[in-house]
Amino acid sequence: MKPLAQLSRQLPDPATLEELANKLKQKYTVQDTPTQTTNLNFYDSFDWRLYSKDILCFEQHNRLYLTDLIGCELTPSLPLAGKKIRFHQELPVSALQEKIKPLLEMRALLLQSSFSQTTWQLRILNKDEKTVVMITCSERYEAGQQDKQNEQQDEQPICSVRLQEVRGYEKWFQRVEQDLQEFGIPMPCTKEQELKIALAGKGRTPKDYTSKFSVMLKPEMDGLTATKAIYRDLLTTMQANEQGILDDLDSEFLHDFRVAIRRTRSGLSMLKKVMEPDITARFAQDFRHLGKITGPVRDLDVYLLMEEDYKARLPEHLQKGLRYFFDDLAAQRTEEQAKLVKALRSSEYTTIINDWEEYLKKENNTEDTEGAEKATQPTEKPPKAAKRIDKIANTIIQKRFQRVLRDGQAITPDSPDESLHRLRIQGKKLRYSLEFFSSLYPSKEMKYLIKQLKNLQNNLGLFNDLSVQQDMLNAYLDELKPNSTKSQQISAAIGGLLTNLYHEQQQVRCEFEETFRCFSSGENISLYEKII
Repeated sequence: MKPLAQLSRQLPDPATLEELANKLKQKYTVQDTPTQTTNLNFYDSFDWRLYSKDILCFEQHNRLYLTDLIGCELTPSLPLAGKKIRFHQELPVSALQEKIKPLLEMRALLLQSSFSQTTWQLRILNKDEKTVVMITCSERYEAGQQDKQNEQQDEQPICSVRLQEVRGYEKWFQRVEQDLQEFGIPMPCTKEQELKIALAGKGRTPKDYTSKFSVMLKPEMDGLTATKAIYRDLLTTMQANEQGILDDLDSEFLHDFRVAIRRTRSGLSMLKKVMEPDITARFAQDFRHLGKITGPVRDLDVYLLMEEDYKARLPEHLQKGLRYFFDDLAAQRTEEQAKLVKALRSSEYTTIINDWEEYLKKENNTEDTEGAEKATQPTEKPPKAAKRIDKIANTIIQKRFQRVLRDGQAITPDSPDESLHRLRIQGKKLRYSLEFFSSLYPSKEMKYLIKQLKNLQNNLGLFNDLSVQQDMLNAYLDELKPNSTKSQQISAAIGGLLTNLYHEQQQVRCEFEETFRCFSSGENISLYEKII
């Protein structure tokens, strides 16, 4: 059966909506329906994980819906009964929960947009008083905060009309469609459009944040201009995640924040001859400090996220001791989070960020400015500031790649674990250099090189994680007070975990040789030589 036609138009203001209604009433028999007011709240993770998979999550009439971008339900809706949901674990077991669980993972469902919508219908009737066309009129007011609802009368609403065909009356639909053409502008009749309209009122768009690094550089750019562009993107990521860390919304805010710090530190090392030596030295120290103060909470986050995995590694009779262990970690995290919030609200942190931002905004000349240069006046001209960035990038990537090859080829089954840890660090430096300069090279080939490196990094990263976890568990056992039933239960659980983690680490170590063989293949080496 052919689907019924519909169209929608956005109007500039309520006066236009009234003008349209009056015109229709002069030409047709129109029946008004009572108005209805509802709130519509759109949710997604901070990095838009649902929308990126063409899924919308919203609350209306105190029910949670999951639809495609058109608005067709993907799962049955769930009653919320006034509950505020942050994580998928807080939802009842249902098809909706199962759908979003692997997409959200550890991320919270956050309110992305909210508005109050008043709607009513104009029914066009024929001589037999049958409805031949339906027109839904709506006025939307932003309602992102509850205390704004009383101020809505002073806000400019977003007005729209939706024309819907009634089966068997296609010609009536076409006639009314012509009458609407002089009013407003056409827009899609989708749930996605409702989200876009609501976000536009706040100057936003869907997917306006991503943790992926993406800076477009041009080969002819001078080194200092390109380097500042890289650092500005990383600083923007840090600033975007600050409030989420302070509000402790989910663990990924701090994760993205720290990744931006690590990338900045790596850039300050690999591009140290592009900026003034005093500037590089000052901010290398500052970002080392930021890495240090954010480390404890992130370490605890990683362990706490491992709870379900750790339980799955142990028989049920050992899991009680594991619960005590994670309760202790959660208490430690509360203390460390308070310290982190204090540090991010300190004048020291504010000075670092403000001075760094001021330096990155400054024109590439020698004029005096306040901010970073006031604290550290450069004494030397950067030797590579004016050099083309493509030449700098080629040198850096070649150097990093050759270092990974050399260190990896030197590892044998008898090499100490530390050799894999060192290779992991060198792989991370190569990864950052590929990401920094990827826009300078063919996209397809660069994606392939990064993919090959990721496979190696996954092996080395898992090996390192398992090593760090064992060190942490052993240190925890050393500080555990003996001679209590609770301590015995914890010791038994951790002992079982240590055995399990050790065997997995040995398996990962055995897989290293084949993983590195693929990375160091002749095909991969030839591709580096070809494009770099």
